[in-house]
Amino acid sequence: MRFNKLPAFVLLLLSFSAAAEVQLTKAELLGTWQIDKESNSSDGSKARSSNTTWTFKEDGTIEGLTHESDAHARVENLRAVLNYSIENGKVVKQAAPGRSKMETCEAVEKEGNNMVLKCQTVYFFMTKK
Repeated sequence: MRFNKLPAFVLLLLSFSAAAEVQLTKAELLGTWQIDKESNSSDGSKARSSNTTWTFKEDGTIEGLTHESDAHARVENLRAVLNYSIENGKVVKQAAPGRSKMETCEAVEKEGNNMVLKCQTVYFFMTKK
């Protein structure tokens, strides 16, 4: 009887570890990340493509740069600088330029130069340049 409980316990333990977020360090975050797409779903379904880069700098700022290719866009290039920090393996960043509200983003996947970062309700699928 005791032997039958062990596989159930192992499966339970593995399911919790698979759902755990990836702990980030500032060193691995530093540099420029291309945001390939944004989605409200963790699987990337119904995603919209993005032409945005985030550059995480040593001084605790993120420089976001978006290039709009739509001929009817009001602004062709948009640049924003946000403050950020790493706390408990998560990114804590300004929600918008000039505002004091902060949001916590966690890496739900990270493999090599690819990462999925969840901020509030949006998943950012990113590649490090």
